Amino acid sequence: MSVLTFSHPKLAQIEMNFGQLMQVVGDNSELKQQLWQSLSWYLSKHKYTEAELSILQYKEPEIFEDGQCLSRNKFQTLIIESVTDIHDLLNVKKGTPIFEMMNRIIQNLDITKNIEAINYQLDEIARKMNADGALEQINSGQNIEWGILVEEINAPNLLQKNVSMLPEFQDLSYAIEYIDGYSKYLLLLEILNINLENSAQPILLMIKNVDDTLHYDEYEKIMRQIEILTERHPHFFSIIFPSQIGYVYVSERYIENILVAGREVHALVESEVLYERVCNNYPDMSVLSYVDFMNYLKTVAPYLFTNKKQSIQMSLRELVLIKIINELFHYHDFEAGMIDTYTQLEYEFLYSE
Repeated sequence: MSVLTFSHPKLAQIEMNFGQLMQVVGDNSELKQQLWQSLSWYLSKHKYTEAELSILQYKEPEIFEDGQCLSRNKFQTLIIESVTDIHDLLNVKKGTPIFEMMNRIIQNLDITKNIEAINYQLDEIARKMNADGALEQINSGQNIEWGILVEEINAPNLLQKNVSMLPEFQDLSYAIEYIDGYSKYLLLLEILNINLENSAQPILLMIKNVDDTLHYDEYEKIMRQIEILTERHPHFFSIIFPSQIGYVYVSERYIENILVAGREVHALVESEVLYERVCNNYPDMSVLSYVDFMNYLKTVAPYLFTNKKQSIQMSLRELVLIKIINELFHYHDFEAGMIDTYTQLEYEFLYSE
């Protein structure tokens, strides 16, 4: 696993573990936006405007991987910031995953005679249009003779102009805008799976606000599908920026790639190590199981390293876990909200100075 660092002055202190599945969570919205913009602009080869460069003192930001400049051409970068971006990626136009898949399909088909037949019919249409009296009237008395040309097709422009992939129900086709977000993400990920099976080109999928169109259980299922893609394809990478503070996907394999941006910024550590340290610092003997601990992390991780009070109702155990993990990372500016039930030892640990 490599480490990303940034030349941008506001991100200079951040070290981001770079793996196949990364998440940036936490309540520091401004810092998360700066990280998103820096990563997405850099990896999509964004051309900075004069105004943008003036803010950056006329020096384009750089991103480094283990101290070496990260190539902006390392990945085919796909960026989703809104549901509209998903629609664009699912359109059959050059540069999209679905175009790549369709182009491979059409190259494997013997359609030369079909295209020749279509072009013959197009020529016939042009001939009949040119024979119309209107053309004769236009050309009478003109120094230049005008004619109607119907553009012939070939496989690439057939794909871009005449082919689309639409959902069907009872023999009727529907616009993709009518399909739910969960189904759109499933379709996109399966198309990426097909493309990854047929190409060694590294792909980076960057998603912001994935949870805007997904319920939490759908979010977890989509994240699991992304994780499966990383297991199948070592050349597939993803960076996820949930918009809702309470959304995070916790797995043993990628817990170290969860970056929590609060008042301080820290990446989580290996799950068993973190669990052992939490158990060693728990205030009483009612230590939770490893499985329960991983489930609790789904709730508490986005609320780490901040002095803001929690925006959701939490149990005492969740608040205790936040305080323990904060202190393991030497972050002590934490204020817990009041809770209803507790043991004396837990209460004293949570609220003692």
